[in-house]
Amino acid sequence: MTEREKGGTTPDRVGDAAPGVHAPKLLVSRNQRLYYAGLIVSQTGTNTQLVALGWYTYQRSHDAFVLGFVTAAPIFTMVLFSQVGGLAADRFPPRRVLLCTHSLLALVALLLGLLSCSGSLEVWHLVASSLCVGSINAIGLPAEQVFVSEVAGDSLLTRAVTLNNVILNLSLVVGSSLAGPLIGAVGLGGVVLLNGLSYLAMFTALLLIRPAQLHVRPRRAGARPRVRSAWGYVWRSPSLTLLLLVIGTVGLFGASLPSLLLLLTAGELTEEAGAYGILLAVISVGSLIGGWLTWRTDISLGTVLMSSLLLGFLELGTAAMPSLLALGLVLLPVGAVSLVLRAGILSLAQLQTLAEFRGRVVAIFQLVYRACWFLGTLVATWAAQAWGPRTAIAVGGAAVTSVVAAIILVMTVFRAMSVSLVVRRLPRVSLALTPDPAGRHRRPPHMAADP
Repeated sequence: MTEREKGGTTPDRVGDAAPGVHAPKLLVSRNQRLYYAGLIVSQTGTNTQLVALGWYTYQRSHDAFVLGFVTAAPIFTMVLFSQVGGLAADRFPPRRVLLCTHSLLALVALLLGLLSCSGSLEVWHLVASSLCVGSINAIGLPAEQVFVSEVAGDSLLTRAVTLNNVILNLSLVVGSSLAGPLIGAVGLGGVVLLNGLSYLAMFTALLLIRPAQLHVRPRRAGARPRVRSAWGYVWRSPSLTLLLLVIGTVGLFGASLPSLLLLLTAGELTEEAGAYGILLAVISVGSLIGGWLTWRTDISLGTVLMSSLLLGFLELGTAAMPSLLALGLVLLPVGAVSLVLRAGILSLAQLQTLAEFRGRVVAIFQLVYRACWFLGTLVATWAAQAWGPRTAIAVGGAAVTSVVAAIILVMTVFRAMSVSLVVRRLPRVSLALTPDPAGRHRRPPHMAADP
């Protein structure tokens, strides 16, 4: 039995098949088709409701603080309860967890829709529902990431995560486009009720998925998952620690770009109608390119590190672009690199984690990213108000590149990482962890067990 079959760690490079072996294809199985069909419908409904509720909140309150609070409330609760979600994903079958969370999300949407249709919807209802949705998603997201690996299998995990991210980006564009016409046609209550019904698509898909055909992870008999043991597991794994540092850096300094683009278009490109929507659409198109690149090539630790360095350089270029057209030309590769980076980190994090720890490790990554994103957005918007959005974008891009470059330099100096030039058809820089680093990263023999 191979190390991957045992649930062990994998090498730095992740592909879909060994060299010379015909790669399996995604979406050929019934379970995979059902899952992604349900995801498309559900995510489109969710993003349509988000846009509609944001519009309604501002129309009712005329207060940017209230709008910001309603928008940020789910992030706060997701940070607060993410570790509970990790425990649930490791203790219970992820399919069962997702059936429960999608039922609760549908119930919240239906209640909001009925309140809106009856004319009883108030701002405090929106705040309470945002807190509920964030709490439910905190439980469901780790289970969703783990369930993707059960639906696709480890050999197709990179492609499955890539397709997940592409669907999320496209559903945001489609949902944003549908929100306005649907509000005019059926009203806010109708939009929210349609979102509640869209959850039935995922609920039905989960019911129809055949459990016998899932790539279920082996579970240790009698083991009770604990949050502390998962943090210790990440701390003792050099690859996971490095990935966590990268995702925290990108979240803190680079993930605030959409908010800064809104300030940039509102402040300097007000004559361009729909400029912000155009730029978001360009980023989404770039994510399709990134999805194609990730689909066609292997993902390695070096890919993640080089993508993060490139993202910082591209954000520096974004800050210097003088027009909407120039911004679009830079944001296209930003979308591509961002998707490669997200898909690479999420797939590597799972494939380099023992199966019994995957839910909690995914929850740790989500906690670090969302906490850093929330803090970074607050600091970036303050900096944009003080020095202008271009300066804030430039500082964020420079920080991403500098911090990641410093991490690579320090690890290379201490011989925890090797840097080499590989000359094949195209020369490229190869970054990889040394096979057996000394110090705290040496894996103890009891690593696979929860204390």
